[in-house]
Amino acid sequence: MPFLQPFRPAVFAVLAAFSPAAAQVFQSSNLPVVVINTKGAVIVDEPKVAVEMGVIDNGAGRRNAPTDPWNGYRGTVGIEIRGASSQMFPKKQFGVETRDDKGEDRAVSLLGLPEEADWVLNATYNDKTLMRDPLAYWLARQQGRYATRTKYVELVRDGGYEGVYILQERIKRDKNRVNISKIEPKDASGDALTGGYIVKIDKVAGNRTRQWYSGFKPDPRSPFTPLFQVDYPKFEDLTNVQFDYIKNKVNAFEAAIYGPNFRDNDQGFRAFIDEDSFVDYFLLTELTRNVDGYRLSAFFYKDRDSKGGKFVMGPAWDYNIAFGNGNYYEAFRTDGWQYRVNDLMLPVRSGQTEDVFKAPAWWERLLSDPTFAIRAVSRWKTLRADAWSDARINRFVDSCATLLGEAQVRNFQRWNILGTYVWPNYFVGKTYAEEVTWLKNWLRLRLAWLDQQMQSSVLITGTEPVPAGLGLAVFPNPVAAGSRVRFELPRPGPARLSVYDLAGRRLHTLTHESRAAGSHELDWPAPALPAGLYVLELHTDAGATRTRVVVR
Repeated sequence: MPFLQPFRPAVFAVLAAFSPAAAQVFQSSNLPVVVINTKGAVIVDEPKVAVEMGVIDNGAGRRNAPTDPWNGYRGTVGIEIRGASSQMFPKKQFGVETRDDKGEDRAVSLLGLPEEADWVLNATYNDKTLMRDPLAYWLARQQGRYATRTKYVELVRDGGYEGVYILQERIKRDKNRVNISKIEPKDASGDALTGGYIVKIDKVAGNRTRQWYSGFKPDPRSPFTPLFQVDYPKFEDLTNVQFDYIKNKVNAFEAAIYGPNFRDNDQGFRAFIDEDSFVDYFLLTELTRNVDGYRLSAFFYKDRDSKGGKFVMGPAWDYNIAFGNGNYYEAFRTDGWQYRVNDLMLPVRSGQTEDVFKAPAWWERLLSDPTFAIRAVSRWKTLRADAWSDARINRFVDSCATLLGEAQVRNFQRWNILGTYVWPNYFVGKTYAEEVTWLKNWLRLRLAWLDQQMQSSVLITGTEPVPAGLGLAVFPNPVAAGSRVRFELPRPGPARLSVYDLAGRRLHTLTHESRAAGSHELDWPAPALPAGLYVLELHTDAGATRTRVVVR
């Protein structure tokens, strides 16, 4: 169908959220402007309806007026209301699909972002800083991870000003987004069947998905288990063979991580996951203290076996109630571990309904492995030295606040919520400046607390019990010429004593043979290892134990 001429009313009114009176006239912005003309169509939560959309972007340093030509995009899009909890807010967020004149998906570049057809207009209503999502995605990119790219815009719909929005990429398989193999219905065997897949732990909302519940209870006090959903391939493209494959693969991973040999390199969790990605996701979720981070909006993906084939945690998604913006499950606190959120959910108070959305207990299990924990500590220190330094984080926050300086005024005239509680705000600032200052102070205290924990390595929880009678010690430690290793076996059987680096790679095996029950010692000559921190593991039929060793 032919493109229609843009609707160009003479006045774009800025309306207060709780008053029909016009507050000011929206004339121009330092931000790009998105214009949507529905032509009478009603935007609903599925299906997408066809409307006209234009993007106005006159370039750096130039103003953008809603009456300017549509030079950034001009065409038909499919649009729908998106989100779960956010749908209760008056300022709606939208899923947008750019289309050709036949109504088919059309990949385009919007505001310099890589070409795709699927986009999100994020309303960021209950985050009054308007920056928590962009901040979290920026932090993820500082880790070297893909995270949705964002652009601030102001939205005009049918001549009415709608406020500041974040135009952002939706999580999707694509060479410029989640770069994994395309899987088609015909892929029913061999390497093609093994990837790619995107799986999420989330509420059932939006597009239809194939789903199943975990067979493992993360909390023995509760009957509820996490809900897994296949996000890619789409519901209509996912075959039964493919669904069974990825379901069984996730189930096998869970059986390994919850099993008695979960630390074993060949039989445990390392056989299934890209460990570095899980470390990075853990650190990001803890820094942001995202109340939903482990139990909702949690994505992971798998490429073909020929391309690595392990589960990669991420991408990051949905941080509008992170960074202290949630008033439940202690998410507002700057101390404490977010991965222990299940402990904060129980017991349920009288008259309340138990929250069914539990976080998998993966993280407790991973952190009870000294190698994973030490790896997380090392990664934290590396990030804090540069990419996640206080100075760089503050500069990003300040840059967002500066960019939004004039637009946030119009936004909060349209949506008169400064000084007003909006679920689930913990802090309610009277001004935009107060909201930004509170966020910066929260970040400063959160970073300081995490620094303290990482310095002392108390991240290592030790929650996995060591079998009775199993022991391991090195003396002296730091290891030097003349060091000895002493280990205790509760019963006769094979004993393997190995040295690992912090990446989980086995470097040396000191002994691997059948031993009698009781105490054993062996010499450890000055090892041909670079100075640093290592893990010594004793693996037996009775279980395993580990200890850290320092080589100087």
